[in-house]
Amino acid sequence: MKVTRLICGGFVLAFRVNHTMCDAFGFVQFLKAMEEMAWDNAKAPSLLPIWQRELLNARNPPQISCVHHEYDQIDPIKATLRTKNPNDLDHKSLFFGPKEILSLRNQLPPHLKNCTTFELLTACIWRCRTIALGLDPNEIVRVSFTFNIRGKRFNMQIPQGYYGNAFVFPAVCSRVDALCGSPLGYAVELVKEGKAKVSEEYIRSVADLMVTRGRPVPTTMGDLYFIVSDTTRTGFEEIDFGWGKPMFAGIAGCALFISFYVNYQKKNDGECGIVVPIRLPFSAMERFQEEIKKMTI
Repeated sequence: MKVTRLICGGFVLAFRVNHTMCDAFGFVQFLKAMEEMAWDNAKAPSLLPIWQRELLNARNPPQISCVHHEYDQIDPIKATLRTKNPNDLDHKSLFFGPKEILSLRNQLPPHLKNCTTFELLTACIWRCRTIALGLDPNEIVRVSFTFNIRGKRFNMQIPQGYYGNAFVFPAVCSRVDALCGSPLGYAVELVKEGKAKVSEEYIRSVADLMVTRGRPVPTTMGDLYFIVSDTTRTGFEEIDFGWGKPMFAGIAGCALFISFYVNYQKKNDGECGIVVPIRLPFSAMERFQEEIKKMTI
């Protein structure tokens, strides 16, 4: 934790977290416990932390029963990042408000117009990013997204208070030429397909894969593999340590292969939307912004 005081009188409260200990929901649980103690340090947190990592153990015997493209291993040469020098990378944050979302939704066929904002944004950014990178038309690209497995949707019996990682990140694939040359609806269909395949069996299959293959690290991260993580429902912006709610709360930035969705309210007109940070080589960033502009006008 670090506090940086600003000349204007404001301050930044920053946290750095080891992701092996908790996910975003678990971290917000920790922040809420801090919030409660800040308001009344004589009381214990209303929700105590629970370990119970054994809930997500592999089965005995383990059985990989589903396809997990998020762990595909490919030729390391093909998986090489376009640039490994941080000084050659540009970092931008894009704002998607109601106007931009409506513009994207109007490009979809009738049977897809009721897709979620997450599905729409993920499809748009994946497609524009792939176009901007100028990849070989015959290459296979993947997009993966974090999928929370808490709650009653799956019979995982994860109790309230569990703060560890409780998500999977299914991936879907496409040839570059198909993704870049097809309407936005093509990418939306793929994202919906990826979400639909998550089930209790899929989750158990991921745990079995971790044990059977030794938790393989995807070699496709970089140009060919893109990950998005939606933090808009975690509750970062609701934390109040006694100074009022934050003007901004969320991820500070992103990596070359992963972006985040963060709630944001413009200060000039109060418009609410989603901010998406993205990191790309300078040449690709310019093309990426042009593609996004064409799709959201």
